[in-house]
Amino acid sequence: MVVVYVVKIGGSLTNNAVNLLENLKKLGEKVVIIPGGGNFANVVRNLHENEKINDISAHKLATMCTDITGTYFSEISGIKTADNLFDAKRILQNESIVIILPSNIILSTDELPCSWEVTSDSFAAYIAKLLNSKTLIIATDVDGIYDKYPEGKLLNTINTKTIKGFTSVDKHLPKLISEYGIKCFVVNGNHPERINNIFKGVVDTYTKITLK
Repeated sequence: MVVVYVVKIGGSLTNNAVNLLENLKKLGEKVVIIPGGGNFANVVRNLHENEKINDISAHKLATMCTDITGTYFSEISGIKTADNLFDAKRILQNESIVIILPSNIILSTDELPCSWEVTSDSFAAYIAKLLNSKTLIIATDVDGIYDKYPEGKLLNTINTKTIKGFTSVDKHLPKLISEYGIKCFVVNGNHPERINNIFKGVVDTYTKITLK
């Protein structure tokens, strides 16, 4: 069985994603990229907070924003996109990397709640489960999870039972990775070499979310 790694690239990295994407292309591993919604999703959040749209509409629109970010990532990197698992797997037969545009997959299931507690972090975990991937890397613009942000200590590890209340990942993610049995890492995507070290199993500056 081919080992697939899922890498979620947060919308916070949108303006500085080129180096990260190029690095992921060169890893030589099978990588599936899940994009975040970024500022596009923030527009939806503002509309929702101002009661212009309901919860279901906000969830739908915010999910569609990830497709916009993913299309942008594709344009600047030349990485192919897919909006379903069949096409993603077909691309990976000949390529080492693919960007999944998540909305088609996410909006066709009722497994994920319509809530701002469920973001592209949870989308990535759900898609990792569908791909039988056991490794999820969440690339964001901070070094990992802190015991107190922004002036606290970076946590090298934290488990899914004690992560509640910490930032850097969405609130629904711990439940999913615990349920799915997925290893999860939170890392600063502005330092692609740290992601390389996760693949190599080398200790570096990042946080590993453990199941126990």
